[in-house]
Amino acid sequence: MNFGVTDKLTEYYLKSQIGKNRAANQIEETDFAKQLASAKSETALRSENETNNSKYYMGESFEERLSKITDPAAANAFREAYALKMAGSTDNISLLSKAYSTGKAGAVTFEDAFSRYDVITHVGNADIPSWKWQRNDFPFWKYFQKNTSADALNDWEPKGENPSQLRSDLQRNYSSIGPGKIAVLMPDSLKEKMDADPVYAQQIVAKLQEWKEDYDRWNNTVAASYGYNAAEHQASLSYVFNLDENGDVKNCTVSGSGGTITGPTKEEQEQFEAEQAEKRKRMAEHTKMLEESSIKRAEEEKEAILRYYVNAMTKDSLLTSSFGGSFMDMASNFSLTQIMLGGLL
Repeated sequence: MNFGVTDKLTEYYLKSQIGKNRAANQIEETDFAKQLASAKSETALRSENETNNSKYYMGESFEERLSKITDPAAANAFREAYALKMAGSTDNISLLSKAYSTGKAGAVTFEDAFSRYDVITHVGNADIPSWKWQRNDFPFWKYFQKNTSADALNDWEPKGENPSQLRSDLQRNYSSIGPGKIAVLMPDSLKEKMDADPVYAQQIVAKLQEWKEDYDRWNNTVAASYGYNAAEHQASLSYVFNLDENGDVKNCTVSGSGGTITGPTKEEQEQFEAEQAEKRKRMAEHTKMLEESSIKRAEEEKEAILRYYVNAMTKDSLLTSSFGGSFMDMASNFSLTQIMLGGLL
């Protein structure tokens, strides 16, 4: 899928968005100055990785990530967020997202990397299939409890259809998390490598910081597009990151303190269901058209066969009559041929 934004268009967009959202997304410049000063030292640690993956977003290419987004509003927000990152923008949303993903300089632990958050790390084998993780009733909130092990939910099994996020018991569980928390699940092998090599640990930490910053830029762009205060929205979020042995994000859940999981709204879900219904309708019409076309072709083939044999019998009858056959015999043979062929076809 092609994606092109010229520097002029990006500049125009950023200026217009900053003008529209300045009041809603205003953050004190002194806070940003402190955060950005701290971020400069970490930029050097990320430089090699960013040089090799300069066009990546959340660890994937633009096309890979965009292909996974089904909601039109989220897809448009992703395009905007990607353009902001590629342009090195310092708009409010980008600065906000960086500020909440920047911690102590040279951090080798997730606690130091995300100093704005209450961070808890669970080491062990969290082996959860994505289809389970993405259910609304997957009890991810348990990972925010200190006495929960990384593998505590490996045997969790869902019951019935995926429930609505609005179900009362789920709302209570979501709300119990609160804002400003991060739970990191990591395998023993990754923990051992990070403990043995501080430079490697810094790279893993920086990788998750960049992933989160990318996600937040996209998520805050979506929030702003719906008229939300991006700064308040950002401050309300908590995260669970499930990392693989290389420190890449396998699964992630982001919840808001208002008792919701980030995902499609009711209107977006209704739009999706309407689109699916329209697709099924078009498929049914297409199938019906194919069936009618097949029946019509079969009838045409029957008529063609009938005409062929009638013509052949007529020609044979004419030859026979020239050698003594009567016209009545020829007419009788012609009628008999039609009756026989009609029965066979």
